[in-house]
Amino acid sequence: MRSCYFIVLKHVVVAQDLAQTILDHDPKAEVIVGRRPEDLGPTCHPRVAFVGLSPEKALAHPAIRELLHEGTRLVLLGEEAEEAGEGADWWILSRPFTSDAVLALLERAAEERRDQKAD
Repeated sequence: MRSCYFIVLKHVVVAQDLAQTILDHDPKAEVIVGRRPEDLGPTCHPRVAFVGLSPEKALAHPAIRELLHEGTRLVLLGEEAEEAGEGADWWILSRPFTSDAVLALLERAAEERRDQKAD
């Protein structure tokens, strides 16, 4: 089964850089890049969603709440997210991010998923 990832950022260049890092790690992955959380199509159930919103805005958005309900790991980016820090429902990818930082989050999400399946 192909892995799916979702990226929602206003800055297209940053989103494409993030998408390329994911594809370098998982060449068979499906990476959906959008400008709004509702841009995700119904065929993709992402393992990880990278979203450029504050925690408050992300958790208030119906599409993001649905992703969390489906088990998607939420990773937030941006100044407001960095100021808030990590929470139970989201992790933070601090800027400027490196490929290693992205890969560490992907591995952390994979480990979390393995732990959930083991329970």
